[in-house]
Formats: sequence, structure tokens, C-alpha cells
Amino acid sequence: VVAGELGLSIQAKGQLLAAFPLGYMFTQVLGGAASDRFGGKPVMALALASVGLGTLLLGGLGSFAAMWATMLVMGIMEGPSFPTGGVILGRWVPAAERATATAVSDAGGPVGALVALFLTPLLAAQVGWRLTLVFNGVYTLAFVALWLRLAASDPRSCTYITDGELDELTAAGVLVGGAAATGKPQAPSATMPWRILWLPSVWAVFIGHIAFNYNRYLMYNWILTYYTDALRVPVTEAGLYMFWPNFFDALLSFGVGRAADALAASGRVSTLSTRRVFAALGFLGTGVGAALLPLADSPAAATVLVTFASSMQACHNAGFKSSYGDLSREYSGFLRGIGNTLGTGSSFVVPMLAAWLLELGGGSTEKVAWQAVFRSVLACSIVGTGCYIALVSTENVDAGLSVAATSRKDAKKEK
Repeated sequence: VVAGELGLSIQAKGQLLAAFPLGYMFTQVLGGAASDRFGGKPVMALALASVGLGTLLLGGLGSFAAMWATMLVMGIMEGPSFPTGGVILGRWVPAAERATATAVSDAGGPVGALVALFLTPLLAAQVGWRLTLVFNGVYTLAFVALWLRLAASDPRSCTYITDGELDELTAAGVLVGGAAATGKPQAPSATMPWRILWLPSVWAVFIGHIAFNYNRYLMYNWILTYYTDALRVPVTEAGLYMFWPNFFDALLSFGVGRAADALAASGRVSTLSTRRVFAALGFLGTGVGAALLPLADSPAAATVLVTFASSMQACHNAGFKSSYGDLSREYSGFLRGIGNTLGTGSSFVVPMLAAWLLELGGGSTEKVAWQAVFRSVLACSIVGTGCYIALVSTENVDAGLSVAATSRKDAKKEK
């Protein structure tokens, strides 16, 4: 709708969609490190408030340049949100419930997309896209107010947690000292733990994140265009078709986490094997579903394949997304910041690469042009699966980093 009113070409649309991820990847590491040191509550509040204000501003803009710049700044301010979310989970959730918590948290993505893709086209058809953006900005700011009132960076800063709950978290290894202890958890060293980047297990997670972001952003950013241009489906009807992929993505997210934690807790399968199995299901399921999509001869058949491909991405909650927590708790924000920076780099490439492949194939109205786009998802999935399975580990690296840091300090003192 926006592209039609502003007269944007496919390439211009791709550039506009790429502006947010371009800005998003610049503040991942700093935002994650800030959350490690100062807690996730204030960092997340700033990120969400900035996006809400930016969305309000977009509703009043009319030029490509102004919209591109606004989306770039929104991406910069939203950057810390992913690593910050991981830091908060790490300070609240026991290791035995990591996949479940990751899945429940991540379900917010498809649930939000479900609401947005279902209601936004209908609302835009009634009041226009500008007022729709204003509405989105207002309810984002309303959530920020709720967040500031109820959220807590860690259990001991929560005003309504009970002593019994604090003791349970202590028994689970999340806290030290139980309800009798006071004060905030010790902040990690201000020194960036760059040595962590030399570990193959860390790069397994990073490569998995890159592949996941490529697949997810391509499916989310371009699937409506596939429906409207290649399948000739009206935009409001296409939004209704998008209900099912997001519904099953959210539904499977809740089930995947519990299933993975229960499987690992049973002792029949190790946590490492669980991570590998669910990562493979997530990557290959998405890749195969996307590769078959151009063969669909109706919107209904296409929706079945899109639903399968999208919902299989929920398996990553028990795969590489949980691996972040396996590898580090002390530097979780820093690690997630690096990983999501790399992943966002692929998200930045996706819109422009998809636009180039579509133009190369004759345009977005040609189904044959979409074959290369969706086959690239399968190729990316195969690479992501192989690298993650080969390199991943569940060994926590915090102790090794602390020992190395202490040794360096001792060596400097001796000099």
C-alpha cells in the first residue's frame, strides 16, 4: 500500500525494507554489553520507546528519503532489544527451563506478526496507512509504560517476588544466597571478552543465527509481495492468508521449548543432541517448504507450504537460540549482540538480493522469478545445518574466560 502510494519501484522497496536492519546491526554489541552491566529493564525501555516514537513519525512522512532515514534511526535504537531479552532470561530462568523460556519469549514474534498481518491491512483499508502507523506507535508507547511499571532486570530488583520464589531460583542455580541475600548481582568485567570469538562453538551459533535471519526476513518481508504480485491476491486477502503461518509458528513455539527441555531432562538424549536435532528440523523444514512454494498452483496450496516453512522456524528456540544461554551467562548480552549483528547483516542483504533475483527473473509477477528467491532459502538452510551441527557445544565458557582474564592481570602485575 505504501509502495503504491509513493510510487516505489521494487528496488526502492527493497532499499526501504533494508534501512531498519542496517541501523539495527550497529548497536547490538553495545546494547548487549550495556544490559550485561546495567540490567535489561532500562535498555529495553529505551529501545521500545524509540521505535514507538519513530512509528508515529513515519505516519506523517511523505518522501522516500525521510522514511528511509527514520527507519534507519529506528533500527539503531531497536538494536539492543535482542541481546537485552537474552540477558533478562539468563538472570531469571534456570538452565533446565532454558528452551521453554526461549520459546515462550520468542513466540512474541509470530504472535505480534499474527496480529499485525491480520489487522494492519484491514485497518489500513479503512483509515489509511498513515493513521495505522500512528495507532501502532501509540500502543507501543503504552506497552513501554507497562514495562517500566512491571519489568525487573533480575529477581532481586523485582518488587513483587516472594522469598519462596527467590529460594527456588537459588536452588536452581540462578541466584546465590537466596532470599536472605541483598543487592544486585555482580556486574561482569567492563573489558569486552573478545577471546570468546576464537571458539568454534561460538561460531556455530553465529552461523546458525545468520542463516536463520536470512530465511526469516526473506519469508516475512517478501511473502506478501509473492501473494499480491505472483498469485494475484488482493492485499487484504493476502493478510488473511498470513494468519496461518504465524498462528502455527506461535503455537509450535510453545510446544518446542517444553519438548526439548523434557527430552534433555529425561536423560535419553543429551542437551547437545537435542540442540542439533531441533536446529536441523528448523533449517531443513524451512528450506524444503520454501523451495516447494513456486510449485503451488493456488493461494491455498501456497499457504500450506508457507505455514510449514514458517512454523518449522520455531524449532530454533531449542537450537541455536538456546545455545547462547548454554555458552555464557556472564557475557550473554555481549555474545548475543555479536551474533545478532552478524545475523542482521544477512537481514540487510535479503531485501536487495531478493529484489535483484526478481528483476533478473522477469519481475515479481513472474512465478519463475520466485524460484531462485525461494531456492536460496534451501541453500542457506543446508549450510546453516551443516555448520551448526559440526561445531556446536553446550559447554559454558565463562569459567575459562575468567581464568584467562585473571592470568593476564597477574602477568601485568608481575611486570
